[in-house]
Amino acid sequence: MEQNPSVTPEVLATAEKAWGAYFNKNAALDPQDVGTTPTQFAKWSEEKHAILMELIAMEASKLGLQEEVILDEEQAKFKMHLNTLLVASRVILSPPSAADEFYAATTSVLLPYLDSLHKNRDFEPAVFSKLSSYWERHFNEDMATLNVLPPTVVTRVSEFIPENVAFVEKLVQKGFAYATADGSVYFDIGAYEAAGHSYAKLQPWNRGDESLIADGEGALASSKASTLPNTVNTFLPETKKSNNDFALWKASKAGEPSWESPWGKGRPGWHIECSVMCSAVLGEQIDIHSGGVDLAFPHHDNEIAQSEAYWDCADGKCATADGKHQWINYFLHMGHLQIHGSKMSKSLKNFVSVRDALQRGGWTPRSLRIVFLLGGWKEGIEVREGVLAEAKRWEAVVNMFFTNVKALMTEEELAEASGKSAPQPYGVLEQSLAENLDDARRKLDLALCDSFNTAEAMDVILELITATNIYMRSTSSLAFVKEAARWITRITAIFGLDSIPASTVGWTTEATTAANAEEAATPYIRLLSSFRDRVRTIAIADPSSPSSKEILFLCDRLRDIELADLGVSLDDRDASRPALVKFVPAEELRAAREEKERKFAEKDAKKEETRKMREEEERRKDEAAKVDPTTMFKTPEWSEWDADGMPRKDAKGEEVTKSRTKALRKVWERQKKAHEAWKAKQA
Repeated sequence: MEQNPSVTPEVLATAEKAWGAYFNKNAALDPQDVGTTPTQFAKWSEEKHAILMELIAMEASKLGLQEEVILDEEQAKFKMHLNTLLVASRVILSPPSAADEFYAATTSVLLPYLDSLHKNRDFEPAVFSKLSSYWERHFNEDMATLNVLPPTVVTRVSEFIPENVAFVEKLVQKGFAYATADGSVYFDIGAYEAAGHSYAKLQPWNRGDESLIADGEGALASSKASTLPNTVNTFLPETKKSNNDFALWKASKAGEPSWESPWGKGRPGWHIECSVMCSAVLGEQIDIHSGGVDLAFPHHDNEIAQSEAYWDCADGKCATADGKHQWINYFLHMGHLQIHGSKMSKSLKNFVSVRDALQRGGWTPRSLRIVFLLGGWKEGIEVREGVLAEAKRWEAVVNMFFTNVKALMTEEELAEASGKSAPQPYGVLEQSLAENLDDARRKLDLALCDSFNTAEAMDVILELITATNIYMRSTSSLAFVKEAARWITRITAIFGLDSIPASTVGWTTEATTAANAEEAATPYIRLLSSFRDRVRTIAIADPSSPSSKEILFLCDRLRDIELADLGVSLDDRDASRPALVKFVPAEELRAAREEKERKFAEKDAKKEETRKMREEEERRKDEAAKVDPTTMFKTPEWSEWDADGMPRKDAKGEEVTKSRTKALRKVWERQKKAHEAWKAKQA
């Protein structure tokens, strides 16, 4: 963009070439499709991929789908490619005036094309370190925002190159690895198994799956990836022995970062760097190793193989029943975040970054963590509106509980300061709440011991809050209420929902971050609230007085609008107790007020609609009642009538039957009654 700040004909030509390269690589499933242009794309896509294009159009329109469509990962990826081509083709055919808009729409096709043009270009090492440092800092900032504790040790592959080389050298010396002519080194799975080891322990059913190997290894899977001449040993094999063998050290291509090694310039393989850094920091055996479930094979299986080959018989310790070294005791493989059945991933372009989610509004670091806690760590989470709504409901319940308890505690402290002792009963109600708290502790422990079942643990917290709320409605004693609230505070802090000391009650909100301001304002707010209570009591005692109505109106306005807009909530209670003063974020109180007003407006609208329907029904009845019963049957259906206007003969001149006359008489009588009532109303 710096070199081409505007969309010139040259930029358009390059973008069209990039579009064609992207199409041929990612969308041309049929050889006849190769060469399709942006101009032809709309017709081609509608003819060959109408269903996917309809999905893309519905998603772009923000209207949503009538029913959810679940795509597998391959379909989701292809839909992503179609959308990329669609967006880029539109701006290529009709370039926008703003260059930023053009580049934003074509970046996904331009970048791989430009990379291919400069693939052998040499870059300064600072280019790679600057990029990785940026994303490391970005990641650390996001983790801090989510209240994730920082690691004890941070390791970077570029700072462990000598250790990587030494690790690979030892595997070669032990016969578990071999070099090839281009200067690469591969792990020898055949030799590893011949020594009595088992390969692919985690997912043996995926052994030999070339798609997984290719996806996991990337360019490392190629046995001819190097473009640099080998100057070490020309008598080595040209390629790796087996397609299943994986790279420990890869000879670098031109333009890639590289380091010196006994095999020539190269870089560590993907799997080896993890084994080397873990071994350097944690030693020869590790209790827990975690990662996404998609890393189980080949990544983690390859880590196990190279690490156990390295450490086997190192000191005679840490051996399993078969006498072989066990590197990891427990693997925890995490499920994915999924959208419409596909995992959230950069390659599918269906991801939302932590930073984006928080900046869009409606989400906080705490609410995101609650979503993760409500889902299973192993099963993963399907991101749906229901999941998000459940998280917000959970947070709202806990937040209201903390707010109420803190307000009651403050009230109790003020009463004690004035010389009034707080009640401390221990009866049936207190015993029941104490049992509820003990039961919650036991249930939460069982849930977390059951493979970290955080979803069940979150339900336990809500159950205790429900029991405590019921207790608070029955008594003013706070001894066990405070104990329950402190325990819930401690658990939410353990779950990373706050970092507040567990000796207090509640979690940090916009209100508690201004605790000093609250402390200073509290005496004044309570004085105002007390004055309002007294005035309100006087007005309620004389409801017929016009001034009482005005006073009550002003008291309600002070509570619902003036104080609410300042972040102060007043809960009116019975006449014997003062209003409960709470500090709540003003945004929450305004939202609650607007929701209440909305419901009142809906109720009024329904009343008005009912009134209009009733009036219309009355009008219709009046119109019908206007008809004189003596003339109501004077229609072409009949040819002769009696003095009352009752039909005697039908249109053909035939006598009306007795049964028909009886039925018509009933209708006539009803009309006579309605007509007389109408005339009376008119008079």
